[in-house]
Amino acid sequence: MYNDEKGRRAMALSITHYVYRNTRLEDFHSESVRMDRYFYRIIYSTVRTKLKNVKELQRYIDSFPDGDLRDKNTLDKLINSVPKELQLKFIRYLQDITFGLFFGADWDAAIQVENIRVNQSCANYVLAGKFNECCQKGCIRMTQ
Repeated sequence: MYNDEKGRRAMALSITHYVYRNTRLEDFHSESVRMDRYFYRIIYSTVRTKLKNVKELQRYIDSFPDGDLRDKNTLDKLINSVPKELQLKFIRYLQDITFGLFFGADWDAAIQVENIRVNQSCANYVLAGKFNECCQKGCIRMTQ
């Protein structure tokens, strides 16, 4: 599923938003917050957990034969391809991912800014750019 270039880009964008954007970080959009090491650890914990979910659950979507996720029969088959003990967790994950696929089409595309370093955690990689820089500087994120 999503095995052409357009589909892979759409899935990558949706996963990016699932892991980073559609998280507890959203809770801070309505308030001023100091971006410091404490704030970094809060977001790091969330991103790390979300990445574990991606590693555990995305393979079921990736290995499923092509089909339209808007079709109930296709969704039922996909969910039934997942072990019973993971199905509820997978349904929640699938809800988040499909939200990004179908309602996040106007979001900016994810870009790779540098390669992940050997032994670097994926969560540190995701947060290594401007986010980490602002947390190190103690920037204040002002509400608009």
